[in-house]
Amino acid sequence: MYKWIAIATPDDYTQLANIKELEKSASEIADRLKQYLSDGVKGVLVEYPYVDKDYRSTYYGFYAKKGQRYDPFCVRLHFFNQYVRLKDDLTLESASGELHENYFGYMIVRPTIIAPIGRTILSTRAVQEFAGAIIDAEYVVHVLGNRMVVKGFPFMQQHTDISVCAHAACWGILRHYSVRYHTYAERLVYDITKMAGSGNPGGLTPSRGLVMSQASQVFTKAGLYPDVYGRCEFTNFDRLLMAYIESGFPVFAAMGKHQHAISVIGHGPPDRNALNESTEIQYAWEATQSFYVVDDNRMPYQLVDCLDAAEYKITDIDAFIVPLPEKIFYPGEAVEGRIEDLLRNGILDLDFSFLTSPVVRYFVTTSAALKRYFKETKSQFPPDLFIALIELVLPQFVWIAELANLDDWKHKRFNSLVIFDATASALEPLPYFLVTGQTKALIFDRAIDGVGYIEYGDAPLNPMSEFRSNLQSRM
Repeated sequence: MYKWIAIATPDDYTQLANIKELEKSASEIADRLKQYLSDGVKGVLVEYPYVDKDYRSTYYGFYAKKGQRYDPFCVRLHFFNQYVRLKDDLTLESASGELHENYFGYMIVRPTIIAPIGRTILSTRAVQEFAGAIIDAEYVVHVLGNRMVVKGFPFMQQHTDISVCAHAACWGILRHYSVRYHTYAERLVYDITKMAGSGNPGGLTPSRGLVMSQASQVFTKAGLYPDVYGRCEFTNFDRLLMAYIESGFPVFAAMGKHQHAISVIGHGPPDRNALNESTEIQYAWEATQSFYVVDDNRMPYQLVDCLDAAEYKITDIDAFIVPLPEKIFYPGEAVEGRIEDLLRNGILDLDFSFLTSPVVRYFVTTSAALKRYFKETKSQFPPDLFIALIELVLPQFVWIAELANLDDWKHKRFNSLVIFDATASALEPLPYFLVTGQTKALIFDRAIDGVGYIEYGDAPLNPMSEFRSNLQSRM
């Protein structure tokens, strides 16, 4: 069955109550969509029956064993803009552009008694007042013979019995990894509930929650390498959280005060005027101070900041887990420590006194993405330096630090670039591949254990544009 619901005003979402298979959950779904979706959504395609593999995993492993009867099928809702309509012959027609260009994603409604929202992938274009950047991946959707692609981050409500908020956060992060990086296997909801436990003795015990060690266990069993940070242990806790988000790694965040877990998957727009002239080191994080999160109690892409009026604040996050891929051994706190030492003391005969009001941004990227960046910005590098950078033998991942004077940072430029070996040990004295100064650069060829200089005094390094991260941005 396919049914089209035209959306002229938010109240039109109440038409979902006319769908027999949605009767029990229509009111909750309609209220959420009315409050959350932008006015760019002008049509909803209702699809039933839909076989959802995440729900089926819990159905066969849990719900089919209960006395209450549960429908094995789900409803899937697809969201479109004003250019799409459903014809009588069940053909989706686009009046402008390709069909997928007018598609905002989907929401699965599962037939559970409570918490009915299942696997959901929405474009940020469908979200009211979204402005910022999120970690995303491309999800392929097939409906009525059409193949469409939507970019977003996975969301679902916790089941409350077979899974809770921490399971939902782990699920979203692992689903992202399995789609974004095909090295990682797809993990369904029931799989994650089992991965968090010590066994399945005759029937899975309904969940009462996860502790940080169990969440780390889930990521480890999925082939990732979780690193755990606590606010009490790290005075630069928020900066480290931002660095990993800027690197494109979604983060599992715990709030003990609220007994709740969420995924941090992006950040709000920076205020380039928030930082003032200072000889002290400042960090780009200090101009942003807001994160986009996926919270199973709300809807995806909620902005969390430091305001007291918010339901919860960034400072309520007291610990986070960043599930890292293999070969990232050098921790973010070591990067920050090295940068501060460079700025204060220099390195060999390279000094940074030309950075009179230093602003620092640091993150992880792949060597392939970095060399693409060098190629795209070739004209901004002295020729000898460009050749040295392209020829560097790099591991799969590197840490990047951009150092800028405040005025250049305000214009999205930086004045010095430092490349760290992400496979280095935390206590190595020289964990670098490159350190650039105002008139020359140090090249550390770690493949042959050599250090060299490249001078460009007559053609000083021009302020370069910021490295463009992989985050989907609407800033």
